[in-house]
Amino acid sequence: MALADPAGCAKGSEDNNPFPDIIELNVGGQVYITRHPTLVSVPGSLLWEMFTQKNVRSLARDSKGRFFVDRDGFLFRYILDYMRDRQLVLPEHFPERGRLQREAEYFMLPELVKLLAPKLSEQNSLGDDPCQSDPEELSPGGDAARSLATAA
Repeated sequence: MALADPAGCAKGSEDNNPFPDIIELNVGGQVYITRHPTLVSVPGSLLWEMFTQKNVRSLARDSKGRFFVDRDGFLFRYILDYMRDRQLVLPEHFPERGRLQREAEYFMLPELVKLLAPKLSEQNSLGDDPCQSDPEELSPGGDAARSLATAA
């Protein structure tokens, strides 16, 4: 009878990849099981850097042998979903957009960071009115004072 891998994962492929095809992650206490190709699907990301290195032993592990990442386990589900299909799908009225953007920055996912960035409304967009904060314009009676000054 064969003994199970300590992480409970399938063995790595024969192409010198030290990682198994199925990887168990413990992110902030939440367990995720995903495929190695998903974790390395965004070149340059933190997960890509972690799971393309040759020294598997340098990565933190929990007591069950799962790879450990000390980040928000709840929000990681959205990071992993994004890495699967490069789309951002959030629940309606998602209250933690800013925190998720911070997680995307940590995991070095610039396209996800852009998707999460607050959208400027048309009224507040840059370039509409270069002098929006001119104090004279905003003061009451500013137009009347300017009219008197030009009439004199």
